[in-house]
Amino acid sequence: MILQYSPFILIYLGSCLIGLYLLHYTRRLPDTPGLLPLQGICTGASIWALAYALELVIITPGGNIVTTAGEYLGIFILVPSLLFFVLSYTGRARYITRRNVLVIALPLILFYLAMITNPLHSLYYTSITPYSLGDLVLFVYEYGPIFWIAFLYLMALVGFSLSLLLAAWIDYPSFYRPQIGLLILAIILPILTSGVYVAKLGPAPGLQITPVIFLLVAGILVFASAKYKLFTILPRTQCSIPDILPDGILIADETGAIIYQNRASVAYLASGDAIGKGISDAIPPFPPGEETQEHAMPDGRILEMRRYLLAGTGADDQCIIIHDITNRRMAEVNLREANRKLSLLSSVTRHDIVNQIAVAQSAIELVRFETDDPTILRYLAATETAVLRIHSEIEFTRIYQDLGSQEPQWQPLLSVISPPCCLPLTLSCGEYTVHADPMLPKVFENLFDNAIRHGNEVTGITISCEEVAGELQIMVADDGIGIPEDLKERIFDHGFGGNTGLGLFLIREILAITGISIIEDGVSGEGARFLITVPEGRYRVQPVSR
Repeated sequence: MILQYSPFILIYLGSCLIGLYLLHYTRRLPDTPGLLPLQGICTGASIWALAYALELVIITPGGNIVTTAGEYLGIFILVPSLLFFVLSYTGRARYITRRNVLVIALPLILFYLAMITNPLHSLYYTSITPYSLGDLVLFVYEYGPIFWIAFLYLMALVGFSLSLLLAAWIDYPSFYRPQIGLLILAIILPILTSGVYVAKLGPAPGLQITPVIFLLVAGILVFASAKYKLFTILPRTQCSIPDILPDGILIADETGAIIYQNRASVAYLASGDAIGKGISDAIPPFPPGEETQEHAMPDGRILEMRRYLLAGTGADDQCIIIHDITNRRMAEVNLREANRKLSLLSSVTRHDIVNQIAVAQSAIELVRFETDDPTILRYLAATETAVLRIHSEIEFTRIYQDLGSQEPQWQPLLSVISPPCCLPLTLSCGEYTVHADPMLPKVFENLFDNAIRHGNEVTGITISCEEVAGELQIMVADDGIGIPEDLKERIFDHGFGGNTGLGLFLIREILAITGISIIEDGVSGEGARFLITVPEGRYRVQPVSR
């Protein structure tokens, strides 16, 4: 056995060690569809680099056949692993089945058997000729027909991988194009170096640098998988998400032309395919100043359309989300009808009960005229108190049954708040409009009534508005005796108070329908102050027409 030494040998041995390190490092990466193919690339490139280093060391022709067999083992592991890696990256891991792997691997096994038995038939290599490049002895191979079939098959696998990436580069969002372009470049480089080697071009024919290039590719892929989570968020997966959503999605550029629509949107548009058409030709125009609209289809469906500007595009690109709200609207209609029937039943029942209460009160009064027995009069007083309590509860049901029965509305505060009958009112709320239940005027009426009844000689009421941390705070204050600390929360309980105990309870219930809260935070002895907090999105500044 004849051996030689060259600095090139250290390069390939070093490349092999780097490949083994990369293989070891991949064990730290999360288990994803692309991990096993990535490990295959590292393994194949490492075997190829090691075998070629041994080919440079051993210059005996017989030993050269053995090292070449090692090289092909690495090549036949590396190339299909690269294909499986690209399939995983582009979201096609489902095609990596045992059957498909066997179909791809079977020709490679046959080629490998033909290569290692070449001395018997010379169909893979017709001859192997050594030549000197300075002090370095290299080998030049003459290729047989089986080699060319194997080479074209390997190039077809690599070319198919490259075509998948090129299609992804065109199809995926621009955000992913730099990393896809890097993968394309990483595949083109070894294709070029392999072509140069097979064609015996360049200053050193017979010197194969492709294994080093492939290890560089493996390093890039491992680094990208670890640093940028190449497989944690697959672009192919992200691109397919809109097509599995039930809502329609349209994207229009700054000119108003539709540049994207998902599958669901086809069923929502009269024209079906809308790519290239104007957004105004595909859907009804939005009302001025509105970003949401409803549209009734000829088949009875009701569609809700929401418009969003796409941030970060640098243009007026917009996205339209189309949602079928037919079932929701039908449910709302059915619910309103059920509420109507319940309200009717409640009204009839309440009317009958009030009539019976009137009969009971008349009977109590008649009994009073018929007797002066203190025991009977005491029992009558207790009975009358109970009857009045029942009447109060029935009256509460009359008010409460209408609560939330109508859609919330945008209501200007200046129109909602009416001055109390016998107290001066100072109002400074600008032109705020609040989205609340139609019973919002009763909130302020009850607050005024509460101040008059319990404020002990209140001389005036002040209402002011202020925006704090994205919320609107409405302060309703008087200059009465205020509310003790231990009662500030209890005053909102049902039944609490000296009158009916319904006013403040109803106030909180009315406001809560649209997420508005109310507390009492005044100083006892200096007057009551009710703080109404309207959340973001439930208020706006809108001039009131006069």
